[in-house]
Formats: sequence, structure tokens, C-alpha cells
Amino acid sequence: MDDSLSFRTTLESNHILVILDLPELDLEHESNLVLNIFPKECTFTAAPYHASIPLSHPAHPGKAFPKYIDYEKSTVTFRVPLAVDVKTVDNEFPSYPYGFCRLYSGPLSLETSQELKVLSDPDKYSFAQRWKLKEEAEKHDFHGEHYGMDYIQFAIDKLGLTLDNLPASSKLTDDQSYRIRVIVEEKIRNQETYTSCIEDHKPLVLGLIDVLLAVRYDRLTNNNELNEANSHINIHRISSTLAYFAEFHSVEQMLHSFYRRSCTYPYYRSKEIALVCVQHVLTGISSADRKVWIQFQLLHAYEAFKTTECAVLNHYFVKDYIRYVELGLDEETLFECVENMQKILPDIHQAALGFGEEKLIQKLLQDIITQEESDSTDSDDYGTTDSESDESDTDNESSSSSSSSAVSASEEDTNPNENVLEKLMNLKLSG
Repeated sequence: MDDSLSFRTTLESNHILVILDLPELDLEHESNLVLNIFPKECTFTAAPYHASIPLSHPAHPGKAFPKYIDYEKSTVTFRVPLAVDVKTVDNEFPSYPYGFCRLYSGPLSLETSQELKVLSDPDKYSFAQRWKLKEEAEKHDFHGEHYGMDYIQFAIDKLGLTLDNLPASSKLTDDQSYRIRVIVEEKIRNQETYTSCIEDHKPLVLGLIDVLLAVRYDRLTNNNELNEANSHINIHRISSTLAYFAEFHSVEQMLHSFYRRSCTYPYYRSKEIALVCVQHVLTGISSADRKVWIQFQLLHAYEAFKTTECAVLNHYFVKDYIRYVELGLDEETLFECVENMQKILPDIHQAALGFGEEKLIQKLLQDIITQEESDSTDSDDYGTTDSESDESDTDNESSSSSSSSAVSASEEDTNPNENVLEKLMNLKLSG
């Protein structure tokens, strides 16, 4: 076997990360990747590779299985536990867990030179601090004019989006089914992580729904297609779970967060779109094939992330959620969340986002009505000539037999904008 295997190691406080470059292996089909650990070295064997990797600190003997596989870069990362914790300078500062079920700690293992544009160092912040950062950023980035114009445009033409049709039953392709199987088999030896070892399923289920809502928003506004330019941005930014590694304690907290973020960052910013997304997710989760429907949405996120700066989120959340749905999803907790979402959704939809958007909308509508009334007054200043009046009388007499049958249609069609304005003024201005 070839002994020229390329590798690199990174020392952490209680383990060493060993990253192997394996370009000649088909990692999607290779399921027997094992690192043999000895006190002073570890060995790896998989044709055509064999290597002995020296360790800078004594390790706990045993076997290590892949912690992370990057299929695009053909790299495999193993975690080698140390016999004794190593004191490092970083230990002077607290390090907080993050990711699915708080499984991860320490710096993010970024496999590319790109970093997450929102929170690239979650280990430095507690959950309370992450939530505070999230809400401060939302308030700073909320764009009142954008939100207001989308509010008006939605009342006119629903922003050109098709929102009435609920998502059809999803079927996994053979490639998608295979991808799920590969992802599950990466951690098959740690199956208990997704089943018996989970003490509280509620934060996991709320995080899962938060991700599904972001995915549904992206699919809805991109006509169910994966948009290489913005799908990863939509899903990453809208989901507090993915953007700020946040955790939720209640359905109300999760839904309110989704409403705020879906009206802050995307191209379309409307509470009505948020409402449709929630309804779609409730329908999908409540369906008989809910498991397949959820996996279908998660694979959409996986595909959106895998070649972008968000690829690291597949490792810390998306793939773990795919395994969780396949191996250990607590449906009792899921149904409880669904029931609570259905009860509280009307109140959440009517509630203010917290950006002062109600006054903004009221002022915008008043400005439009004032301008419309001004234009109407100006048009009344112009009189008609006698000839025009005579022609008008003649026309009225000749068309009298047909005018009564067409009056309702003509009233609606002659000035459609007037009907729109009437609708806008009658809307309940709750933001």
C-alpha cells in the first residue's frame, strides 16, 4: 500500500483532530473508515492508503470513527481522545457547546477558507448571549421602507407569488434515499446519540421546525427550485438555529423568531408569506408520510449548503437532523408542538414584530390615500366642452340598453387601483 498519505493534526484541550486527505477513495461508498489509536501514534489503512501518524500528546488507545466527512474535498476528520487534558491558553476563557443536541464544542471546523457571515464562533457565546446578538442584529437590519412596500405590493398582487397550493406529497429519489443512507451510516456506531441519550427532545424538535420553516420559505419564493444564488442565504439567515446556533424553549418563541427573521433578511418581506410557510409546514408534518416530507426538506438545505460558505452547517446541524429523523424522532413531542402551533398561530400572526412597523404601515397608507385624493381633486378642475357634452349625451342614449348589464363589471375594471386602496384601508393594521 501507498504510504504517502497527506494529513494534518490540530490539538484541542482534550482531543486531537486528525484530518486525512483521501482523493483516491470513493467516500460515499466507503463505510469502513477506522483510525486505530495507540498511546503515541495512530494508524490508518484503506486501500490504497496506509499511514502511521505520530501524536504530539499521549492518546487514549482504541478506535476512532469519522467525525466529519467532506465529500467535495475528499477529506475525513477523526477525533482522537487524549489520555490527559492539555492546558492551553484558550482555557482561560469559557467555551460553550453548540450544534445539534449541544454535541460540539471548541472552534468551528471550517473546511474551507470561507467563514459563516453571521456567527462563525458560537463557542465564545452562551445561549443567552447568542439570543441577544440575534435580536440586536434583527432590529439593526430591519428595513422599514422595504417592509412597507412589500406590504402594499402583497395586497395588490401577492408579490407575484403562488401561495394557494399546499406542497404536494414528496417522494425521495433513488439518489436522495442513497444520500440519507450514507449520512446515517456515518454515525451508525453512535446510534444511541440520536435515540436513548437524548434527555429532552423539545429543543431539538423546535430547532427542526425552525429549519423546516426556513426551507419552506426558500422553496415557496423560489418556485420549489434550488436557487444557487440565494437558497443557502435564505435558509441560513432565516433560521435562528442555523444563523445563531440558538435554542428555543417554547413554540411561541420559535414562531415569533421566524416571523421576525423572514421579514428582515429575504428579498420578499411579508408576514403573509410567513403565515403560508407555517401552514405548509404544519400540513407536511401532519401528513401520513411526514418522515419522508421532513427528509425531503432537509435534503434541500443540504444541497443548498454543500458548495457554499454554509457547508459547515451540514456537519453541525443538517446531517444530524437527518439522522435524528431516521433513527430517533420523538413523534409525541412533534405532535405536541404541532398542536401548540395551530393554537397560537393566529395570535403570533397578529402580534407586532417589535420593529415599530405598525406606525410605519399606517403612515405609508395614509400618504398613499392623501396622494390619491389630491390627484382626484386635480382631475376635477378640468371641465368639458359643449361638443363633448353633446357627444356624451348621444353615447349615453345609444348605450342605455346595455349599460345596466355591464355596470358591475365596469365599476370594478375602470379603476382597479381604487379597489386596491379600499382593501388597504380596510386591512387590520397590525404590521
